[in-house]
Amino acid sequence: MAEEFNFLKRDAMNQEEFDNKYGYHAEDAGLLVQGKKLFRKCTRPCTSFTKLFGYLLGFVPIIKLLPKYNWKSDLPRDIIGGLTTGVMHVPQGIAYSALSGVAPVYGLYSSFFPVLFYMFFATSRHNSIGSFAVVSLMTGEANRVIMTKYAAFSTNSTISSTQIAHLRPIMVASTLTFVVGIVQFAAGFLRLEFITAYFSDQLVDGFITGAACIVIAAQVNDVLGVNVPDVTGPAYTFKRFYDVLSQIAQSNVCTVIISVISFAFLYVGRDFISPYVTKRFKIKIPIPYELILVIITTGISYGFRLDQRYGMEIVGDIPAGMPLPQVPVFSILLDCLPHALSITAVIIAVHISMAKMLAKKMNYEIDSRQELYALGLSSMLGGLFPIYPVSTAMGRTMVNVESGSRTQLAALFSCLLLLIVILWLGPLLESLPICVLAVIIIMALRSLFEKVDYLKNLWHGSKIDLLTWLVAFVTTVGLDVMKGLVISIIFALLTIVFRSQWPKSETLAPTRGAEDFENLRRYKALSQYPDIHIFRFDSPLLFPNVENFKAKILKQIKSWSDGDSDTNDSVTDRPDTKETSSMKFIIIDCSCISFIDCMGVNALKEAVHDTKSRRVTLLLAAATGTF
Repeated sequence: MAEEFNFLKRDAMNQEEFDNKYGYHAEDAGLLVQGKKLFRKCTRPCTSFTKLFGYLLGFVPIIKLLPKYNWKSDLPRDIIGGLTTGVMHVPQGIAYSALSGVAPVYGLYSSFFPVLFYMFFATSRHNSIGSFAVVSLMTGEANRVIMTKYAAFSTNSTISSTQIAHLRPIMVASTLTFVVGIVQFAAGFLRLEFITAYFSDQLVDGFITGAACIVIAAQVNDVLGVNVPDVTGPAYTFKRFYDVLSQIAQSNVCTVIISVISFAFLYVGRDFISPYVTKRFKIKIPIPYELILVIITTGISYGFRLDQRYGMEIVGDIPAGMPLPQVPVFSILLDCLPHALSITAVIIAVHISMAKMLAKKMNYEIDSRQELYALGLSSMLGGLFPIYPVSTAMGRTMVNVESGSRTQLAALFSCLLLLIVILWLGPLLESLPICVLAVIIIMALRSLFEKVDYLKNLWHGSKIDLLTWLVAFVTTVGLDVMKGLVISIIFALLTIVFRSQWPKSETLAPTRGAEDFENLRRYKALSQYPDIHIFRFDSPLLFPNVENFKAKILKQIKSWSDGDSDTNDSVTDRPDTKETSSMKFIIIDCSCISFIDCMGVNALKEAVHDTKSRRVTLLLAAATGTF
C-alpha cells in the first residue's frame, strides 16, 4: 500500500497553526460596519453634482450607447430588424388584446408606448417587449375579477357611483399596468433581482406551457365560431373544451373554413416555404406570414362581407389617432396589487432569463437591476395611456435577433411602423376575422408543446427538475394561472429544502498515485485505505440535515465492524501491530460544506466525541474560511 499511494510531503498543521503561520486577519462583518458601508454607497451620488448627474444618466443607458454606435454597420441592421419585429407586433397586439379583455386598438397602443419607453432605459439590446399571451391572459383574469367586484359593489355608499359608472376594462388594465410598473421599480430599488434565481427554467417553462393550454382553450370557440358561456375558476381548460364540444354542431361553417385555411397557411409557410427560401436564396429575414394572413383575410372579409352574409365575427371599430394620457384610477390600486405581484413575477422571470441568455450569446453584458428599472419605468409611463401590461415575448424576441438587430434602437423603427398603423392604417383592419386572430395566437404557442426531447433530458438529468415542471404544468392547467404560479413557486422552494435535508454524500477512494479521489461506488477498481475512510458531505451543514450527517458518520464507523468484525478484538493477539491496527481515521472532505450553523457545529462536536469513544479519529480537510 505504501508503494502504491503517495502522500503530500509537508508538516501537518491544524487550523490554529495555519492561521498563526500565515497571519490570519478576521473580516469585520459587524452590523455597524456594514451599515456604514451601505450608507456611504447610497449617499455617494449626492456628494457632488457631477456624481449625481452621472448617477441619473445611469438610468438612461442609451445615452452611453449613442457615442459608440456604428451608424454605418449597425443602423441598416437595426432598421431591418426593427421593421420586421414591428410587423409581428401588429397582429399579436390585436390578437392578445382579446385575452386582456379590451378592444383591439389597445393592443396596438400596448405595442407602441412601452416599447418606446423601454428603448431608453434598457441594457438588453434584443429583448422585444410588448404583448405576451400569458401576461395578457393574467390581465384578462384580473380585469374580470375587478370589474365583477365593482359591479357587485354598485350600491355601496362608500364608492362613488360616478367612478363605477365610468369604470371600463381598459381603465382597469392601464391602472394595473401602472401598479405593475411600481412593483417592478420597487423590486429594482430593493435589489430583489436575486429572487429570479428561485424561478428555475423548469418552473417557468412548465408554468408557461400550462398557461398556454389555458390560452388555447380560450380561443377554441373563436376558431369554430360557437357561442359558449363564460366559465372561471379551477379546471377552466376542461370546462371550456367540454362546452365547445357540446356546441360543436352549432359551429359557423364560414368561420371553420377560414380557420382551417389560416392554420394551413401558417403551417405550410413556417415549416416548408421559409426553410426552402432561406436555403435557396440565403435570406435570413423571417417572412411575416401572420401579417400576410391578416391582410389577405381582411381583404376577403371586407370584399365578400362575410360578417353580414354568414355571421362571422370581425374585429370591429379601430379608431385612428393617438390617445391622450390619462390618470390611473387610484381607487382600485389596492385591488390591482395582488394581481400585479403575480404578473410581475412572470414578467421578471421571463424577461431576465431571456436577457441573460441573449447577452451571453451575443457577448455583451446586461444589468439585471437596471432591467427592473427599465421595465418599471416603461410600465409606469405606459400606464398613463390606455394599454395593458406587457412582457418579453420569446418568439418575437428571437425574430428580432434573427432579423439582424444590433441594439435597442431597433425598437425605434418598430414604433415608427406601429405609429403609421395607429395614425392611419388601423381602420383598414376593422374587417379582420376574429377567428384569424385566434389561429395566430394558437400557432404562436405551438413551439411550447414540442417538449418530448426536453422532458426526456429532464428525466435523465434530474427527476426533481422533471417533477417541478410537471407540478407547474398540472397545477396551472388544473387550477388557474394565479394558483398554479403560487403552488409552483412553493414546490420549487420545498425541493431546495428537501435537497438540503437529504443531501448526497460520497465515500471517496484514491486513484493510483493518490492524485485524485473519486466516488468508491462508481468505480469498481478503486479501493479504500484499510484504516482510513474519506467521506464527503455535499451540502452546507445546517439544522435540517445534522441528523442525516451524524447518521452518515455512524455508518462510516459501522462499516469497519461490518467489514472486519475482529478489528478491535484481534489487536491484543498481535502486540507488534497493536498501535497501527487500533488507529482508524475518518477524514471529512469539507470542500462542499460552504456554510455551517450552530447546530452544525454541535453535530461536529458530537461526531468527534462519538468517534473518539470508538477509537476513531475524526479529521477535517479542505474546510473553507467561513467554515
